[in-house]
Amino acid sequence: MDDLPHSILFQASLDSFFTGVFEDILAGRVTLESVLVVVAFFGTFVLLTSLAYTFAGKPRMRMLDQPITWVTNYRRIMELLDSAVTQRSKVRVSFHRDLGAARSTDGVLLEVGKDGLLLEMSSLKSINPSWVGRTLELNFRLRLPEQPKLQSTFTFISEIDSYEVLETGIVQLRISRPLRLELNQNRQHLRVEPPDKYVQTFTMWTDDQVRHDGDPRSPDTWGPPLYEGGGGGHDIELLNLSGGGLRVKISPGALRAKTNKITVNQQYYCQLTLADPDLDGYATHYVLMRVGKCYDDCESKTELSLGMTFTSVGVPYDPPLTGLRWRTVDRDFGIRELDDWAYELHLELYRNKGIA
Repeated sequence: MDDLPHSILFQASLDSFFTGVFEDILAGRVTLESVLVVVAFFGTFVLLTSLAYTFAGKPRMRMLDQPITWVTNYRRIMELLDSAVTQRSKVRVSFHRDLGAARSTDGVLLEVGKDGLLLEMSSLKSINPSWVGRTLELNFRLRLPEQPKLQSTFTFISEIDSYEVLETGIVQLRISRPLRLELNQNRQHLRVEPPDKYVQTFTMWTDDQVRHDGDPRSPDTWGPPLYEGGGGGHDIELLNLSGGGLRVKISPGALRAKTNKITVNQQYYCQLTLADPDLDGYATHYVLMRVGKCYDDCESKTELSLGMTFTSVGVPYDPPLTGLRWRTVDRDFGIRELDDWAYELHLELYRNKGIA
């Protein structure tokens, strides 16, 4: 036995140990060795399960850490920045919010390279060496080939590497190339001119009429509208519509018949019923609008059209389907349902009639 190799002796002892342990477990005998083996087995199982769960979750965590609105591909970043140069896009420049409040100004990208960007700041009147190293937040808009009717807004963070003041007094900044661009949701809304058949009803009430004589949450209490258009009347005509607002023309007869005074910033409640772009159905929308512009004299009694901006939208309670709750309309997002409708109608007119 002493002549046997040590490895064979060790293997025989190990086999004898585990054989004895398993015999104890099968026989129901509790020994220190059997307890240690059971604990080691289940401990290893729990450890492996935990590691598998942790590593399986890491890709998901990385995806959440990088939103889909981020552009991180170097080539794509350079393409978008080159487009900003080509389109002479205005760049809004401000100090990064971490540095506190600061003024903002506008600039234009002149050059884009792998070593940095050249930004012309004609609005700056003075600059000093302390600006070098400062962090800037920059925004610019582009018309992308896949969405030529819309302007997409991109934001990025950069630092001032150096600057130069030209003989003309114009300041040029050499800033670092961004590691990513962020696509923002704010955009210029597509505006469409809907044919009459798509506008079933278009009625307007003054803000005072609804709040003093009725309840904004209950359209049934608003009373007779001040102006009525679409299939229900000829006081007003909807000229165009987007997710952010609309333009309306008031007929001369309505201008002479109504005694209300029209002013910029005046608010109107509106009920708007629109047919689906494919004419298979319709939807009614309740909005609060503010007069942004009078395209003619606001006091005109012969010709007047108004540019209106959506400020709030009335959403029906569900359930019940009676009554409205009002929510503020974000200036950049607009009303999604009307924005989608305008875009779909634009495509429908383009496909079927070629008039868009």
